[in-house]
Amino acid sequence: MKKKILHIQLLPLLSGVQNVMLHILQGLDPGEFEVYVACKPGGPLEEEIRKRGYTFLPLPLFVRPVSAWDTIILVQLYFLCRRHRFDIVHTHSSKPGLLGRLAARLAGVPLVIHTGHGAPFHPGQPLWLQRAYMLLEKLGACFCDRMVFVNHYHRKYYTGHKLIAPAKAVTIYNALNPALQQEIEQLSADRKTPVDMVTIGSVLRFSEQKNVVMTVAAAIKVCRARKDVTFSFIGDGELLELCRKMVNTNCLQDRILLPGWHNDTAVQLAGFDVFLLYSAYEGLPMSIIEAMFSGLPVIASGIPANAELVDADNGWLVPAGRQDLLEAALMKIIDDKVYYAQKGLYSRNKARELCSYEKFLRDYLGLYRGER
Repeated sequence: MKKKILHIQLLPLLSGVQNVMLHILQGLDPGEFEVYVACKPGGPLEEEIRKRGYTFLPLPLFVRPVSAWDTIILVQLYFLCRRHRFDIVHTHSSKPGLLGRLAARLAGVPLVIHTGHGAPFHPGQPLWLQRAYMLLEKLGACFCDRMVFVNHYHRKYYTGHKLIAPAKAVTIYNALNPALQQEIEQLSADRKTPVDMVTIGSVLRFSEQKNVVMTVAAAIKVCRARKDVTFSFIGDGELLELCRKMVNTNCLQDRILLPGWHNDTAVQLAGFDVFLLYSAYEGLPMSIIEAMFSGLPVIASGIPANAELVDADNGWLVPAGRQDLLEAALMKIIDDKVYYAQKGLYSRNKARELCSYEKFLRDYLGLYRGER
């Protein structure tokens, strides 16, 4: 008899968190698992779920901020779990994780798993808010059987601060599905060291988390000082229009490109010489993993999660939140062209070692089958 599994997400996007879920689902045997996905309707994730033949369960009142509707979402999730009698509920990210774990446990679901794609608390928040989120994370941990961390840093932090019992905590690095990995890896064979113009690119959400305003401001300063560099920031989000205004005000539209979202990852990465992601906080960014598989050297903020992917062999880590240091690093990196190919090769090899899809899928299947 098939196991019925429900994955719970918040937004119907196709960003990192949702793609990790899709990579898991792609590897499941349809003869062993019957797949359901619940989230807010109306976006590309819903289209993808339906296209793959999974059952989509809409949660139209689900929103990111804390809301009075959250109680209704909790009740909806409880009755969904009761009605469908799921064998496994797997939640993703903080808010779906808290509401989904509680609803599943109250409904008597036999196996409840949560993947925390990063922590909801981080140094940029007021101390009271950090403490509140830590208490909520500790509460959520009471309602699941296993919690998956996408890096070692957060797993050690949670267990060290007694937010979760060590026996419940496991690290599984994110990975790409084999077809996408093969397509992206092919780019590494075709890369050539730039002679004149260097293109520094990023694929990201235009949000505070990604520190995108500071990143674009640094790009503007560097473009004013250098004529041999262009930037390309691909993505969308609430800060995209502000960033476009910054670029337009400085008359740099031809050298700092902000084209919006693009669905073809390989096309995006093919045009870059160096990949840049200067986030304020992260879990384990899929964009850096994709860039590494494509043979790109990586410039990243020196936060713990990024440091598990990027080091001196495959890129450059820049202290977080320091625009002056980012500008200085970019200026130096533009002149370090001789290292691009070597660092790019290390990037690809390190991605293969850390982010193996076979291990990723084996570890998740081990959780679903009760073997871990």
